[in-house]
Amino acid sequence: MMKYIFSLFVAATSALPFIYGQEPVDAIVPSDFFIDALSAANTGADDPMGTQRLIQVKDSSITPMVTASSAFKYTSNPDKAKTPTRKDGTSLDLTLNLSVGLGEYGLGDDVLAVPAFNFMQMRTFNDPVGDYGDQMQAFDVDVQMIGVSVPFVLPNDFTLTIGHSYVAPSTFRGSDQIISYSNTPSIAFAKNFPLSWGDVISFSVGMSYTFSQGDSLEDQISDPDYFNFLKAVMEQSNLSPNSEYPANLQSGLGHTISLSYMSPVGENLTLIPSFTYNNMMFSEGSFKNRSDKTCNLGLTASYALYEWLTASAMTNYTWKTSSDNVSEFEDFIGGLSLGVSHAF
Repeated sequence: MMKYIFSLFVAATSALPFIYGQEPVDAIVPSDFFIDALSAANTGADDPMGTQRLIQVKDSSITPMVTASSAFKYTSNPDKAKTPTRKDGTSLDLTLNLSVGLGEYGLGDDVLAVPAFNFMQMRTFNDPVGDYGDQMQAFDVDVQMIGVSVPFVLPNDFTLTIGHSYVAPSTFRGSDQIISYSNTPSIAFAKNFPLSWGDVISFSVGMSYTFSQGDSLEDQISDPDYFNFLKAVMEQSNLSPNSEYPANLQSGLGHTISLSYMSPVGENLTLIPSFTYNNMMFSEGSFKNRSDKTCNLGLTASYALYEWLTASAMTNYTWKTSSDNVSEFEDFIGGLSLGVSHAF
């Protein structure tokens, strides 16, 4: 069961950026946050200081922001499997996020470093509508994520982001149990194309490597006699008990390419169609030498009801191919979310 929970977690977390309309590469500060920051610093020859005006925007102040959100989603393939046992399902995500800007630091005349820290806690309830979650309670999951990123804002709307994230999913039904741990250093290069009428095209490429670890089958089973029995049965079937647990299953090298189009409609509505391609090459555990290619086509609409309250609707279609042919799936996801935020 734990391996099944982990498989669902991997599929779900890989879709998080698409579900919430974020870019897949770690970017605690959105890539479009600094659109025109450098171009404004290069406005004409009338400024005798030229790009040295960037030095004047340096700011070492700490800028925390807290966001709480809930998202209700429909999925056509809740098992994330080639041949799902369930045709559709729903889920409810409750998320608390703390992001802390650590200041702005000019590097030379043309580069601005904007380090940031991020903490996220998300709890997912599976199928809360169909059977009030009773049949799927065993697969409800908590996810804790801690991340640090340093975007370097470059001239001409380029951004280079170096980041690191730590993710620890765990069960919360019955006894709490950590499913796995993962550390992922990443690097991404993004380019924004501001258009004259206010829309923005964003293109990014990124690379990351995930180091993962999880409890062994022996760690998961408290009864040593039962574990020895399972071990004997598995060995008779030419299965290694060491390969049937989440440890290292997520370890590997990932490459990501994403393209998005941000279009403000009026003062409060923003539409963001996007496409993302990810290639994950696993290097450890029972997934070793497996390669997964995942594509996602999505659309997010966000409406600012108030400065602190945002309602969003999202839809995306995901398809994954894999070198083992077993892990392939297609999935359609649609949902609504409501988020409140406060900047200190």
